[in-house]
Amino acid sequence: MQGDNGLEEFMDVNLQRVVTAYYEIPQDLGKIVVFYDRGNYTRLTELYLDDGMAKQRLIKEYNTAESTVDVEFMAGVFDLIRQEVPSETYGLILSSHGGGWVPADIYDLYLFLDTSYEQPLAERSFYGQDGVECMELPQLAQALSGWKFEYLIFDACFMASVEGLYELRNISDYVIASSAEILGTGFPYEDIIPLLFSTENHSLRKACESYMQLYSESSGTISLVDCAKLDQLAAVMAQINQQVGNKSVDASLIQPYEGFSTHLYFDFEQYIEQLTTDEQLLESFKEALEQAVIYTDHTPEFYSAVGSEPRYIDLPRSCGLTCHVPQPGCDNTHAAFLETAWAKAVNAY
Repeated sequence: MQGDNGLEEFMDVNLQRVVTAYYEIPQDLGKIVVFYDRGNYTRLTELYLDDGMAKQRLIKEYNTAESTVDVEFMAGVFDLIRQEVPSETYGLILSSHGGGWVPADIYDLYLFLDTSYEQPLAERSFYGQDGVECMELPQLAQALSGWKFEYLIFDACFMASVEGLYELRNISDYVIASSAEILGTGFPYEDIIPLLFSTENHSLRKACESYMQLYSESSGTISLVDCAKLDQLAAVMAQINQQVGNKSVDASLIQPYEGFSTHLYFDFEQYIEQLTTDEQLLESFKEALEQAVIYTDHTPEFYSAVGSEPRYIDLPRSCGLTCHVPQPGCDNTHAAFLETAWAKAVNAY
């Protein structure tokens, strides 16, 4: 939980929900370790029961001046977890601001084109924000190198981008993430924590369903992705790129997932439908997409707080993954996209 960025009050509530959920977990089934950077303190603790009461054992108190989005710092935290709380398997929930594959400086350009701010308030993209410092996804992958989580849940906005998840495909078996913004309330931890200790693949689908039940009357998009299937999805995308070459499409015909005047995140399936009319390639793509995104759901509209003004945006259809779409006048964004592992794997132009 990285909350030194305006999310502190939400995370305080969610931490109490995690503690409450801990009572529902058989003590021989697993453990919960919490890293929390609140701004005024940074701690790593382990939950335990003492005479029937849930308490936190302090593993380490960190200097608040240290950046929690530094690669070496984060790697050190996870090394300490492995030493202090050894386990045959691990799952991970990452909670903070997020922005998928998009680099912080590019995200800020889009954010402040639609506002009256003269200077960026913070670099708040990719995954993780500590003050005004952030972590790009290649850095996150580096910090978690050597780990193989059974699941990775992003309580952070825009993390269900195919480019971003491809960067993390070797870190986790499965990922739960949202294509759009996640409301400040975050995940229903009191419901999903017991599910994650289920012996049946951690009940990840049920965790997604629980999330959607919470937001059914407001705004929610969620996806469960099988990371082992992302390489096959990339292989099909490479075939499509080989066929269409440097073809441009009309981005206004594709579903966006935020309220920027110039959009950053588009529906992956709808982009491919604009890119090629080859029925065999389309069928291969949709089969690969279905194998990669094993569950997805969304409300009929979603709320976006970014852009010129907060508003709801219609979402009649969603495939569960977003992607970059080249647009005129967005050369810097496209250049950044071409540097991603996904763009290189699919031979993007």
